[in-house]
Amino acid sequence: MPGRRRPGARADQPSVAKLKFPPSEACPDCGRPKVACLCGQVVAVPHRLAVVILEHPQETHKWMNSAALAARLFADCAVRVGLSWRNLEAATGRTWKPSEWAVLVLKGEGGTGDRPVAVRARGERVDDAAGLRGIIALDGNWQQAKTLWWRNPWLLKCRTIELNPVLASQRAQVKKAGLSTIEAVGFCLAHLENAPGILDATSAAYRKFVVEPARAAWKKEEARTAGPVGPA
Repeated sequence: MPGRRRPGARADQPSVAKLKFPPSEACPDCGRPKVACLCGQVVAVPHRLAVVILEHPQETHKWMNSAALAARLFADCAVRVGLSWRNLEAATGRTWKPSEWAVLVLKGEGGTGDRPVAVRARGERVDDAAGLRGIIALDGNWQQAKTLWWRNPWLLKCRTIELNPVLASQRAQVKKAGLSTIEAVGFCLAHLENAPGILDATSAAYRKFVVEPARAAWKKEEARTAGPVGPA
């Protein structure tokens, strides 16, 4: 989700969440800026559940986008860029039943006493994730995620996983309980698979490979757009 502009910042300066890099500067393999290339830098984290990220096209080439990192960090993760797919199999590349997939959704503000991760089937909460083989994350800001949801009605046949995180995102969020895509996936996997190390590895990789390079690029852009300072 895009971050709010800093108080006093110039209107023509994009926030770090909105900052993009030219396609010509993208690595042809990982898709990240060549100065922050992921190739050969990321150690994959093993996990049981398959991960599919449906990425809104407008998220491509954003410095803060985490889908490319997720594709390398999670051992079984695929990223599909687009607005709609004809069915579940076309989107995931697998012939699994809708009941074997769950879509990540944000529940609340955290600290409410609810479970950090709750699986629902047909609107009813189930006690465990038995039979679940994969999770689907929608990558984009709130409006883009809604677009992906409504343009792919087959998602309604899948289970849902409500996230009620108590951790704070490493990037600015419109909603307090918001998480970046990679943080949401890492949080979900860590809880469903009882493997806290997944979330630790996710947070560290996200900070190193996305957050810090994006903030550095933003500072560079701010300095460029500010221009030279004239004599007093």
